Amino acid sequence: MRVNNYYTYQFFITVCFVLLMACSKMDDTYDDFIKDGEIVYIARVDSARSYPGNNRMGLSMLLTADPRISKIKVYWDAAGQTDSTEKAVQRSPGIDTVRFSFDKLPEGTYTFYIYSHDNAGHRSVKTDVIGTVYGEKYIAQLVNRTIKSSTYDDIAKTATVKWFGAGADIIGEEIIYTDLQGSVRKQYYKHASVADSICLLPDYKQGDSFQFRTLYKPVPNAIDTFYSGYENRLVP
Repeated sequence: MRVNNYYTYQFFITVCFVLLMACSKMDDTYDDFIKDGEIVYIARVDSARSYPGNNRMGLSMLLTADPRISKIKVYWDAAGQTDSTEKAVQRSPGIDTVRFSFDKLPEGTYTFYIYSHDNAGHRSVKTDVIGTVYGEKYIAQLVNRTIKSSTYDDIAKTATVKWFGAGADIIGEEIIYTDLQGSVRKQYYKHASVADSICLLPDYKQGDSFQFRTLYKPVPNAIDTFYSGYENRLVP
């Protein structure tokens, strides 16, 4: 019985020693980490979003806490090099919105790294935002929405254009035609939904052609509208 108690005691002492050494190493690591003083972080931005465009990008973010924030700095990679920009901010008692605009960006996908700073040199942890910049490659693959039929009402002097279904990125059509008075009309037919499939061209001259192209937004929050090339269509 004494032998068992002895081994139990020895085991307990060994476990305590191992735990003590582990804690000591953790303390040493922590001491090395803060040997130049405690690291102070300020609040990072909230609800950061990207807004794609035609060779450009917009960013927005919210400042919801920490009145010490005095500057926002953004880094991103372009053409193999890291670039950056910054903006001074003046905090209000409530929620503040900060916006950035980046122009002349090559087409591609970008990761933006956002930090908030205070006047004492402290900064926040990183916030990542990914966004896609569109350009000539995207535009080159755009096609016009397919026309199902184009008919003419001689009494109403109106042409009716019916379309086949549209993808979710199509937001409308632009149509150009010359009316009965000889004036050139340019009309936009924006769709409330992809199911919209009829356009009316009033005061239309029978037997004439109209030009049309399709309007695209690659994502709902895009800051630019993109256009396919023009096509001609005869209304018999």
